[in-house]
Amino acid sequence: MVDKLSTYLSVSAGGLVTNVDPLTQAASLSGSAIRLINYEPALSGGYRRISGYANDYGTVPGTGAVLGVAVNGNLHDGIFACRKPTSGHDYLYRWQNSNSSWVAIAEAGNPDMTNVTRIRFSSYNWSGEVILLTDGVNPAATYDGTNYVQITHAQAPDNPKYSEEFASHVFLCGDSSEPFNLFFSAPLNAADFSPANGAGVVNVGFTITAIKKFRNQLYIFGANNIKRLTGNNASNFVLENVTSNLGCLAPDSVVEFGGDLLFLGPDGIRPISGTDKIGDVELATVSKEIQSIFDNYYLSEQIEDISIVVLRKKSQFRFFFKNDASLSLIGGIRKSQNKQSIFEYSQLIGIEANCVDSGYIGQFEHVIHGDGSGKVYRQEKGNDFGGNEILSLFQTPYFYMEDPEIRKIVHKVNTYLKSEGNTEVFVGISYDYDDTNTLNPTNYNFSTEGAASLYGTAIYGAGGIYDGNPSPTTLTNISGSGNSVSISYVTNNTNASHTIQAIALTYETADRR
Repeated sequence: MVDKLSTYLSVSAGGLVTNVDPLTQAASLSGSAIRLINYEPALSGGYRRISGYANDYGTVPGTGAVLGVAVNGNLHDGIFACRKPTSGHDYLYRWQNSNSSWVAIAEAGNPDMTNVTRIRFSSYNWSGEVILLTDGVNPAATYDGTNYVQITHAQAPDNPKYSEEFASHVFLCGDSSEPFNLFFSAPLNAADFSPANGAGVVNVGFTITAIKKFRNQLYIFGANNIKRLTGNNASNFVLENVTSNLGCLAPDSVVEFGGDLLFLGPDGIRPISGTDKIGDVELATVSKEIQSIFDNYYLSEQIEDISIVVLRKKSQFRFFFKNDASLSLIGGIRKSQNKQSIFEYSQLIGIEANCVDSGYIGQFEHVIHGDGSGKVYRQEKGNDFGGNEILSLFQTPYFYMEDPEIRKIVHKVNTYLKSEGNTEVFVGISYDYDDTNTLNPTNYNFSTEGAASLYGTAIYGAGGIYDGNPSPTTLTNISGSGNSVSISYVTNNTNASHTIQAIALTYETADRR
């Protein structure tokens, strides 16, 4: 009977959640996901299938994997990469837009590429832009757009892994023979490490795994310790303890994001502001919703190989493992109704990222990564992964519509969809937590034929509608019944992206069994 029909509405928000029981998740976090792959939390609401990436920058000369990439819009055309040379010693290259090719930057000394697995970049600007390179095998080197030189001062470290500019000094650390020592240059002189000129060295008391400037402090991370340096010169630098209870497990996981400094600790992603207060309050990580995922990472992945990149335009960061078959991670910030920042997560698969970076060149943000074969790609471009299809999956919690012990007959699913073009989405229905004794219907599908076309990507006259979706909802008639129901959305194609903003189920209440 018609009067028995009811509607259940779920607004897509909350991201991937794996740390609560199914009843709580359905009742309090109905817009979250129990599986979310290659969808991102959209700033405009809902979950958006991520954009693709394209090999805009060809292949860096050399052999093996890309060892480092950098985006710096203040030098040349803004894109830099490093790769082991097949001969000679040139491993730093810059991209030249005028002829779409890589240009070698003449060698700094005679660097040894044996055992170099990652080259890290930082930058500073005292009287002009300079990039700083460290690899853990050779002396640090600087490049200012013209001069490329190694820092070979007698009192500088021989093979630092990490660098940072702070208080008009260059800081270097991670030297294999002096892992506890933090070296700093003379003021405004990256090549001078003479104490007589204001340079020095600080023994922090533990093996340094990362350093990062944040506001007016330099944070120094170890595997189980964090300290910070304050002051502005050798006469008033002060080393302070932050915590001796936890540290940073992945050197390239430290990033400034959302007004804080994030890093990968032993219990997930932590903000440095929370860690600062660890002595007087107990603070949870900002990734507690997906704690089980990090537990799996620690067991099955090379955590120290993680790379992280920030997408500033989207208030988002992405963790990458080197293997494209690994489930990497997307984290984003979305404002809640009370204006607080909420972290939402998704998993990411299909991108082999040996190294990553992002930055602005002019008014446009560039997000790039280098792979194991020497290619450099630009992310956030196109609808495929370098020519391959993008797999995406969003599965809702198991909705039980107030009473988990009463059977419901579900008649239709109305998907509130924001489409960027034509695509096909498969819809899966699972009853009763995928109980083998409950019959599930075959998969359904719907098409966004006639959906909106995005300016700049659409082809004029190809039939797209330019003023918005012809309809914000897509109706799918389904069958079956159960005490609870979960909806899955799957794509595996090179079609346009779409955003699932909300879901409405039409159902009727049946019997109690």
